[in-house]
Amino acid sequence: MENVFSQAQLDCEAFAELLDQEQQALIDRNMAELETLLAAKTPLVNALAHHDHAIRAWCTQIGVAPGDSLQHYIETSGSPALSERYMAFQDALKRCQAANLRNARLVRHNQQATGHLLDLLRNQGESSQSVYDRQGLASRSGTQRNLTKV
Repeated sequence: MENVFSQAQLDCEAFAELLDQEQQALIDRNMAELETLLAAKTPLVNALAHHDHAIRAWCTQIGVAPGDSLQHYIETSGSPALSERYMAFQDALKRCQAANLRNARLVRHNQQATGHLLDLLRNQGESSQSVYDRQGLASRSGTQRNLTKV
């Protein structure tokens, strides 16, 4: 299992690096880079799923539930190398989860900002900020009237 945890840690670290690059591509709104990163993430996602399957199978074999029970089992196993590899894997996994949540928040923020811009273009935003009417023509609400008509 030391080898599984070691390889899983390496794959998690590589995935976290891609997530960091994804963050910058999201900030830059670089769709070409995002597509490239998606293609690069796919084999790592498959590898991580394979590691998860191997860890779950090992847990079933030793009769321990994944999670806290597994951590307790490993800590009390008397194998410092196994414990060290497991903890390094857990740290890398937490970094991936944090980076993934960060990117998800960034995507949601970008979606909301884009939605607000679309609402303004559709004349559904604030009335003082309306730019176009339903036909796509400039809004007439900003035209000036002389004082006698006011």
